[in-house]
Amino acid sequence: MNDFIEKVPEMVVDYVKAITEYKKLNIKVVKPRKTKHGDFRERNSNYTITINDTNNKYRFLMILIHEIAHFNVLKKNIKEKPHGYYWKNEFKNLAEPILNNKVFPIDLLLLLKNHMVNPKSSFSYDTDLVKELNKYDSNSDFTYLDEIKDGLRFKYENNKIYQKIKKRRKRYLCIDMEDRRKYLFLPHAKVQVL
Repeated sequence: MNDFIEKVPEMVVDYVKAITEYKKLNIKVVKPRKTKHGDFRERNSNYTITINDTNNKYRFLMILIHEIAHFNVLKKNIKEKPHGYYWKNEFKNLAEPILNNKVFPIDLLLLLKNHMVNPKSSFSYDTDLVKELNKYDSNSDFTYLDEIKDGLRFKYENNKIYQKIKKRRKRYLCIDMEDRRKYLFLPHAKVQVL
């Protein structure tokens, strides 16, 4: 039941145990999903948090705290948007005790503190933070889409081949070379240049 504990940095184990002690809270580590990092569900007064399996302890910890914030807001019977005012405050309060250089490397810590001023629904919207977190993943055989020139072709996770066209606000317009459909990619999409 507590196999998720081995996924967090050693110096926060006691803190994580303390904030996850609740009889009806079940935390599961699941195989990675493409569309989400973690999830919180309530069914018949039983609560389940699922988090994608990763060897990146920092990513796992912050996703766990993100989901526990949802749990705490629900426990307080606060009805609001999933990533609204109360959730943001709860997330900040849960993260504050661990946002220090004993837990996180300084470069990551600075970006996390900046992110926590007004946390978003996902880290994916914070390109600099995602890139810094990715440094602690075991797989580093990739290039970020924003690092390649317009016009170049690349392979994405689905093994499809795309061509980078141009930047549109924050995302990049790309064309699927097989069916010529257009897609928008985040700047920190991990790609393999062809």
